[in-house]
Amino acid sequence: MLLPPGGPDPADKSLLALLLRYRFFLVALMIILFFAALFTWQSWQGTAPSQETHPFAAPSLGKAPEKAPEAGQALAPAPTREAGTPARVHPTPEAKIPATAHPSPAVPVPAPLAPPREPAKGEVFTRALIKIMDDQINGTWFGWRPNSIIFGKMGLTDNVNNIQLGVLEVARRTVEVMNVNMTRFATTEAYNPQVNEAMNYFMVSPDKYWFPSAAGKYQEAMHDLEQYIEGLHKGRSRYYSRVDNLIALLSNYKDLLGSSFHNLIKDSESDGKPVSWWVSDDYFYFSRGIALGMAEMLDAVSKEFHQELQKKNSSKLLEDGIHALHQAAHLAPWIVFNGDKDGWIANHRANMGTYIGEAEHVISTLQTQLATN
Repeated sequence: MLLPPGGPDPADKSLLALLLRYRFFLVALMIILFFAALFTWQSWQGTAPSQETHPFAAPSLGKAPEKAPEAGQALAPAPTREAGTPARVHPTPEAKIPATAHPSPAVPVPAPLAPPREPAKGEVFTRALIKIMDDQINGTWFGWRPNSIIFGKMGLTDNVNNIQLGVLEVARRTVEVMNVNMTRFATTEAYNPQVNEAMNYFMVSPDKYWFPSAAGKYQEAMHDLEQYIEGLHKGRSRYYSRVDNLIALLSNYKDLLGSSFHNLIKDSESDGKPVSWWVSDDYFYFSRGIALGMAEMLDAVSKEFHQELQKKNSSKLLEDGIHALHQAAHLAPWIVFNGDKDGWIANHRANMGTYIGEAEHVISTLQTQLATN
């Protein structure tokens, strides 16, 4: 067979020719070895035994323990007292301490623990907002991925990327309602500086790698929310858990769920082309991220707005919405199929739409019930 000009000679058995011939195999092998070494190092770090000593362990005394009698050896008889000899009285430890005895070192007494600080009004809700973003930035391997070169630009982990984008969208809607409604008594009151700055930082594009970095700005937003919590404890900040503020939050959540539900049940894109299998998993995991973040926030709502929900007899509705979102957040198939609705291949996008649609309906009903007198 004729070879193209400049191609390798089949008879050439040199090392360079072999490397060029199997170069793709060698590159794949190096990538596999790198990840195997990384996973092995992580597991070794997690299972390394701790050599630390408990700080409150009592130090051992200098006196050696008495030896037990060996097998077959008789116990020494107790000394007998002759008749007429007065009994020897053994002094108690409180009576006298021998001069040769070494006092035991003082055992450090731990300082009494301070009572836990009661959460301020609005702290539970704000910490839930911090948590959903901290879990995606600091609680996952490789951190925030949509702006990374390998995982974001090349799309190697697009499933995780879309989950993080869904959580970010929930955080943006939440901090916007906090800034406009929950931290102000009326429209004439000034914005809270920490919450307003956190909202601006959360609006940074998620794929910004540098100038500014998306992950860096999201970290600064969480730091601003921590300062807002300190201001709540010191009386410098405000949080208003009124029904109208809760209705504004639910309105944003309902719009977000409605948009997600439309992407999950549609059969064609806006240009008329059918939904591709390569895009179907993006819709699926983006909705899963929305459900993951929104479930956490509604759990906090059930605590912060407990009295308001009890007055409106709406606690059961909120629990139903949280349950549907938890079901959607834990829907994790190995492969996201996009089969026909009545076909023998699963359509996981439509399955996710079942839970998202139920949550959207419950939140819409809850919003209407809270708005009525």
